[in-house]
Amino acid sequence: MSYWSKEIHELVKFLNQKLTIDHNNWHKFKGNKNIRAAELISSALCQLIIGNNEKDAIAYLEESINWLKGINIDNPCPSKKSPLKS
Repeated sequence: MSYWSKEIHELVKFLNQKLTIDHNNWHKFKGNKNIRAAELISSALCQLIIGNNEKDAIAYLEESINWLKGINIDNPCPSKKSPLKS
């Protein structure tokens, strides 16, 4: 059972699509805490409104808070060598 109208479902999907970091922009934005948090918050909305899944919505929101607090940080891809390593 959904508490939300079809219009709300479509708006949430649209917002999520717009905030998702696509493959072409992943390396450009993967370390931006505001962009990562916004992406996770929109995912939480999808889980709550479309999926009626409170548990996953909470998990996405907690991760978004970690990004905003600076707890989560971007690590270089394993295939990339860090200039700090010898």
